[in-house]
Amino acid sequence: MKSTLTPVDISIVVPTFNRPEGLKNALESLSIQSVEGRTLEIIVADNAPDGNARAYVETFAEQCPIDLHYIHVPDPGVANARNEALEKAQGDYLAFLDDDQIATPNWLATLFEKAQHFNATLVFCPTYAQSQLDIRYKAEFLEFFTRDIHKQGSTLVDEFFGCGNSLLDRRKIALPSPPFCPSTNETGGEDDLLFSYLQNQGGRIVWTNDTNALEDVDDRRMTKRYIKQRSFAYGQGPSRLCAAPENFNLLGLFKWSIIGALQFAVYWPLSVLTHLFRSHRSIWFMRKAAEGAGKVLWFESFRPKLYGKAWLKFSGITKSTPIQ
Repeated sequence: MKSTLTPVDISIVVPTFNRPEGLKNALESLSIQSVEGRTLEIIVADNAPDGNARAYVETFAEQCPIDLHYIHVPDPGVANARNEALEKAQGDYLAFLDDDQIATPNWLATLFEKAQHFNATLVFCPTYAQSQLDIRYKAEFLEFFTRDIHKQGSTLVDEFFGCGNSLLDRRKIALPSPPFCPSTNETGGEDDLLFSYLQNQGGRIVWTNDTNALEDVDDRRMTKRYIKQRSFAYGQGPSRLCAAPENFNLLGLFKWSIIGALQFAVYWPLSVLTHLFRSHRSIWFMRKAAEGAGKVLWFESFRPKLYGKAWLKFSGITKSTPIQ
C-alpha cells in the first residue's frame, strides 16, 4: 500500500461485503477522481468474514493514483464497517460510495465544491439504478432503488438521504461515538440515525444534480419480496426516529402512526386491485402500503433484517466468491 507524507483532505470510504464485481467497478470509478489542490485517500472496509477482497485491493493499490488502504472488519454489519473505516480516515471530508455504486468522473470534485459553496455538512446527489435482468416490473423495481428528488441545480434541502453516494464535512459538527449505531447492523438505518443527529445540531444539507452515481442492483434484490421488506423498513424510519430515547417525540410518533395507518388503508386495496389486473402500478402501491405499515409497526420486533449476517441467510450465500 502506498502512503502519503502530506495531510489527507478527503477520505473516500467504501464498505464491501461479498460483491467482487461491484467493488472492482467502484474502485475503477474512484481511481480517476480528483479535487484540485486536495489530497485524497480511499479506504476499503472489507466486511466479509473471510476478508476475500484483500488480495484484489492490495493489487489494485499498486497502480491506483490515489492512496488506497484495506482494512478487514470480520463481524458483518455495515455500521461496523463504516465505523472502522472512520477510525482510520484522516480526512476532514468523508465521501461515501457503496460497493455496488459507480461514481461519475466529476463526482467527488462536484460534491466537494458544493460543500464549500454552501458551507454544508452533508451533500447528496442522484443515484441512478441499473440492472442486466430482463424481468417483469424491471422499470418499477429500478425506480425503487433510484434516488432523485428532481431538483435542478444545487440547493439547500431539509431532508437527508442514504449514506452511499454522499459527502460529509466532519469539521462542521460533533460526531457521536461510534458514528454509526452498531444495533442497526442487520436492520439498516444507521445512516438515518447519524444524519438526524447531525441535522438536529444545525447541519446544513445540500442536494445537487450537477453530478451523480450509478448503482448496479444485486439480482437477488430485484424481487417484490425484497422491495416490500425494504419499503416496510423505510416506513419505520420516521417513527423510529421519534421513538429514539435521545430524540423522543410522542406527538411526532402519534402523527406518523396515524399517517401510516391512513397510508396503508388507501394503498393496500389499490395494490391488490392493480395486481389482479397485472398493472405495473401495483408495485408503487405495494411500496406505499408497506411504508404505511412500517410507520405503524415501528417496534424493534418488527424490523426486517436484511443486512450483515441476515443478508447472508436471506440471499442464500454459503461462502464468499474471491475477486479475480
